[in-house]
Amino acid sequence: MKSLLLLLPVCLLLFACGESIPESKAGNAPFLWRGTLLMGPGKALPFTFQWNPESDTPMVIHNGAERIPVLDVDIQTKGDSLRINMPVFESYFLVNQGKDGWTGEWHDESRGPDYVIPFRARPGALGRFFDEEAEQSFAALPNRWATTFSAGTEDEYPAVAILEAEGDALTGTFLTETGDYRYLEGQRRGDSLFLSAFDGAHAFLFTGKITGDNIEGAFYSGTHWQEPWVAYADVNASLRAAESLTYLKPGYERLTFSFPSTTGDTLRFPSEAYSGKVVIVQLLGSWCPNCMDETRLYAEWYDRYESRGVEFIGLAFERRPTMGDAIAAVEKMKKRLGADYPMAVASLTTSKSTAAEKLPMLNAVLSFPTSIWLDKSGAVRRIHTGFNGPGTGELYDAFVAEYEGLMAEMLAE
Repeated sequence: MKSLLLLLPVCLLLFACGESIPESKAGNAPFLWRGTLLMGPGKALPFTFQWNPESDTPMVIHNGAERIPVLDVDIQTKGDSLRINMPVFESYFLVNQGKDGWTGEWHDESRGPDYVIPFRARPGALGRFFDEEAEQSFAALPNRWATTFSAGTEDEYPAVAILEAEGDALTGTFLTETGDYRYLEGQRRGDSLFLSAFDGAHAFLFTGKITGDNIEGAFYSGTHWQEPWVAYADVNASLRAAESLTYLKPGYERLTFSFPSTTGDTLRFPSEAYSGKVVIVQLLGSWCPNCMDETRLYAEWYDRYESRGVEFIGLAFERRPTMGDAIAAVEKMKKRLGADYPMAVASLTTSKSTAAEKLPMLNAVLSFPTSIWLDKSGAVRRIHTGFNGPGTGELYDAFVAEYEGLMAEMLAE
């Protein structure tokens, strides 16, 4: 295998896409900013955001087509400092405001009190990674790539890269058998590509060197993970079907569980409350952005189909020291996402092996999220591992259409 591409020194942030931003009334300061997480030597992760402290939505983070409104901003009266709390996830920024921008830190408490990454932000950048325009024209980039992460090691796993290029600008995602890498945005320079995403939980940076129909690169997740990846253009690149990975073990015919609910009682299945209804059981975590994408969809479906006999149950696997902490995190998620269906805390660990022990009728739990679809008789009709969210475009639309059809089919039986 070729040697891993070394990450080029990366400049800072903003790609001015989406709706236009008005000028500030206070000094005509620009609202478009680039923030950078300084994850280590040569590993600067940029993301773009709108900043308007006079607005009801002072901060809006951009990742490709994604917009993340950040409402909880505490502007301190002393020291000209800010605390910016990310929605849903237990992370926040602490920054000092200077005349040229911000310096500070990003804290992710879901990974522990010491998970801190230096951060800086400046207004007015032109691109997500680079301020200057590219001094070259770019060849067309294939849309679909067969990809291998941790390439050349015993831990390698398959993926499919979906990339869209317009000039030097890039958007896309990576599909894996446990979910997608959500909305990625970046740029090309020479024969290199750069992609990033930041959503309050994920801090993803991808770099790659393009050689014809091959890419060789590196993937960084915060300061805790990095691995190589390789890809080759393949219009037919695909993964195993999401419905083929998790199944009932021989000797089991039904799903049964009993866990403490977030309302203080016990959530049991089966029970009279779910008799004769279509039930979707969702394995998730409040720390999991793919779970958030799925929960937004399920919340919408619950509002639409609950009166027709469809129920959803969330079983949360949390990184929390106490049950009280876990319940608070899940309730915060439910409130932010408008998910009114019942949820329980199944474990205070996110270990997939522990999840499989909690649900011993399953051959394995390979991913958060995983959804188990039950018909009116309580029989397991389908188990879907992972989730391709709205960042995957047509694949997400296809999932919505297919599984709304499955709900209609089971309701009609």
